[in-house]
Amino acid sequence: MKNKYKVFILACITLIIMVGCSGSKEIQKNWKAEDAAGSAYSLEIKDKEITISNNKDTDKLDYKQNAVGTSNGVKYYGLMIDNEKYSIIFPEKGNTELALFLKIDSDDYLNGTLVYAMNIKEQPSYKDYAKKYLIK
Repeated sequence: MKNKYKVFILACITLIIMVGCSGSKEIQKNWKAEDAAGSAYSLEIKDKEITISNNKDTDKLDYKQNAVGTSNGVKYYGLMIDNEKYSIIFPEKGNTELALFLKIDSDDYLNGTLVYAMNIKEQPSYKDYAKKYLIK
């Protein structure tokens, strides 16, 4: 019986370490994005780095994934970037082609300030996504 507990604890520690390092495959994509000013961006999320580019600039940000969860059918991924909390949420159950990139001010990964509206296939509308998914 003791060996089962040791294996379980070791598996949990391994999972925590893995979650704290690389980003999940569901967020590792090339995203079309729009910010509050209506500016269009391209976000390429890799396992430990996000590249944000528009027509003028390109920024590379290192990140660590620190959370994964689901609440009321909404899947979220917590990220730490420069000691700040962010999350990527998929507001439509089962749809991983559109997402919201939030700046988080608490421990609730589903609430925060919308930084980017994101979509895989088409250019998203920040205002439309905010109205549809955040304003209740």
